[in-house]
Amino acid sequence: MINLESLINLQYCYDTLTQIPIQVLVYSHIPTAAFALLFSIFIFIKNRTLISSSLLSVSFLFALWCFLDLNAWFSFMGVSNTMFTWSIIDIVGVLFFLFSFRFIYTFICNKEVPVYLVLTGFILAIPTFVTTIFGLNLSGFDATYCEAIENSTITQITVTTQGIILVGIVVIGIIGQIKVSDRNRKIQNFLATFGVLMFLGFFFTASFIVTLLIDFTAVEYPYNYEIYGLFGMPILIVFLGYLIARFQAFNIKLAGAQALILGLQSLVSALLFVVKSPASQAVVAATFLFAAIAGYFLVRSVKKEIKQREELQVLTEKLATANDRLKELDKLKSEFVSIASHQMRSPLTSMRGYASMLLDGSYGNIPEKAKEAIQRIADSSAFMAKMIENYLNVSRIESGNMKYELSDFNLKLETEKVVDDKRQEAMKKGLLLTFKSNLSGQGIVHADIGKTLEIVHNLLNNALKYTPRGTIDVLVHDDQKKKKIYVDIHDSGIGMRSEDIAKLFGKFERAENANTVNITGTGLGLYVARTMAKAMKGEITAMSEGQDKGSTFRFELPMMM
Repeated sequence: MINLESLINLQYCYDTLTQIPIQVLVYSHIPTAAFALLFSIFIFIKNRTLISSSLLSVSFLFALWCFLDLNAWFSFMGVSNTMFTWSIIDIVGVLFFLFSFRFIYTFICNKEVPVYLVLTGFILAIPTFVTTIFGLNLSGFDATYCEAIENSTITQITVTTQGIILVGIVVIGIIGQIKVSDRNRKIQNFLATFGVLMFLGFFFTASFIVTLLIDFTAVEYPYNYEIYGLFGMPILIVFLGYLIARFQAFNIKLAGAQALILGLQSLVSALLFVVKSPASQAVVAATFLFAAIAGYFLVRSVKKEIKQREELQVLTEKLATANDRLKELDKLKSEFVSIASHQMRSPLTSMRGYASMLLDGSYGNIPEKAKEAIQRIADSSAFMAKMIENYLNVSRIESGNMKYELSDFNLKLETEKVVDDKRQEAMKKGLLLTFKSNLSGQGIVHADIGKTLEIVHNLLNNALKYTPRGTIDVLVHDDQKKKKIYVDIHDSGIGMRSEDIAKLFGKFERAENANTVNITGTGLGLYVARTMAKAMKGEITAMSEGQDKGSTFRFELPMMM
């Protein structure tokens, strides 16, 4: 029970210790502690996890420290109570530093602090615990100034302990950034760590400054600066509230943002009891009204964003399921194409073989009209065989079963052979097919010779198909600096638009004007050729100045040194 004499002593002691208005002192302690405690209790109720229990422990210890500090300021129960309060407050301060470390560790690692770190923290706290229990941190009470006389050496030990814990939190935060690859998780770890460091940093800096002022200066009212260390807690709550609203930390969605807004509004409204002038109260009231309106729209925006995010999550899951199904169907399609193509190759081979034998006269003389029909059968079966080979190649590529047998060979000689084989076909179409080489080296490459010849055949066939008249020039050259050998096939054919070139190497893609000259293309040849070239560390590119201006296809492979 506090009597009139006690109240007079209380006011005397308070006036002796500080020049700060009593409302400011109360505001710095009670709303801050209450806000932190209610916020952490709310999170713990919503999601009872290791992380939320760690945060609750920090908030409880912080609130206890605020209560003890207020008791020390006001000397509610007399000198003996003030001495007791002042002596144990250091223990509580070290404890909420330690539990802050536990919170950030559990937030980042999602598991309890290891035993060796617990023991390390216990060892760090032993000096503070021992000196407090045995009363070594205080040497007496100065009735003149109404304050306990602290042992500066012990106080410095306590401040040093808090500094070491701060460094430990920084280390855990850095480890969290290094070990986590997910960008969102990195941001969460950083914000949580930064918020805790701001909270403890404010408190540590204020305590450190007060210690320096007491030990090395004659500044009046040094404890005035201590209350500013308490405002780090609202900063931490703001960071945590953002994590809840933006990243659904603690598995809490909209309710977390609402609690944060309500807490901030409570802090603003509490200022009405601090300021005295009507003008100041009007400003606070206007600020509260603005915060309430802004908070309403913020919660509304967060609610909309969460709803959109949940809908997007549902769509993402559906798309993932559909994608898996499409992959399965694509695999079945590839298997079907492979089986069907293999089954079709045998009768086509027979058709081509018998057609060739008939044309060669193996079954006697054939009338000229019949020869023409048989020739069409031979050409059509050859075209079908080529189509089937393309389908098989696509199936092998997509299933990852395309095999490459690499060896060293002369690209210039092999390309020249292909050109010689195609020269007769070019002459039948009235085209001039030329071959040139401009090599500074030997022209040796390390690749699959069969697939390389298939690529050159494919590019030459394309040039023959889409060049109604004119010339086709094949040039083999090299670049010693880039260590590349090139096969350029330039024709005077129908050319291409730039937009056609961009999509030319996709599956089932053809230039827009291709059907005007040749309707038999499948749009698979260039896709297969380029895929095989890339698998051999090469490339195929296309160039054209426009429609009716010819085209150039360049096939490149690494040069053997």
